[in-house]
Amino acid sequence: MADFDIKEFGKNIRKFRKIKGLSQENLAMAINKTPSTIARYENGEITPNAEQIYLICNELGIYEYELFNSTKKINNIENTINPFNTNMLYLYYIAYYPKSKKYDKGKFRLKLIQKPDICKVDFMDYKKDFIYLSGYLQADQHIAVFVFENYKENNLRFELSHLIVNIARGTNKLMLGTFHCTNGEYTPSIRKCIVSTTDIEFTDDLLDKLKITTSEKESLDQHNILYLDITDTYIFENE
Repeated sequence: MADFDIKEFGKNIRKFRKIKGLSQENLAMAINKTPSTIARYENGEITPNAEQIYLICNELGIYEYELFNSTKKINNIENTINPFNTNMLYLYYIAYYPKSKKYDKGKFRLKLIQKPDICKVDFMDYKKDFIYLSGYLQADQHIAVFVFENYKENNLRFELSHLIVNIARGTNKLMLGTFHCTNGEYTPSIRKCIVSTTDIEFTDDLLDKLKITTSEKESLDQHNILYLDITDTYIFENE
């Protein structure tokens, strides 16, 4: 078992605080401590308790293990695992609205937060800064996969959703994907979605492109499996 190095621990607090752009006074105010206490943490004179570590990490936007692990390197922006070159995406799909009991246009925001070793994603309301789900992004040069779960730990309903997006033809275009989720009765569903790096109008024409095609229905009848084609991005060439 590795020995705990209080000096390295303190240096990591200072490192992530500066990355966040906070002063010792800012951090002290956020966790209800004095700036001198923060300085003692960072100098390795004293160690914060578990609750204080939780508050520090929450304010700095990091995981607890990152304060203990001195071998992690901060990714340069050139090596980021976020392939979109933006911290905000826009998501469009056919959503179900319980109040009206109707399916209609659903438009949301995906806020990307780059961490040293992961890209976190918040699934947000389009107009308000309300977070529905929180998760992370993994991607290569072909697809991007977003995995979401409950934003709040005490949420009464367990939620686990994922979004698969085709980025092979460039992230500067409209990207077609599939959104897998459950409703309030835990009924699973899969639907087409569109992801964009720019805020565009959710037109009726765009809505039509999110509907299941005849060939996809035929495939379902033939194989009893619904294969949604997210590769035919030519349908967006005139957007």
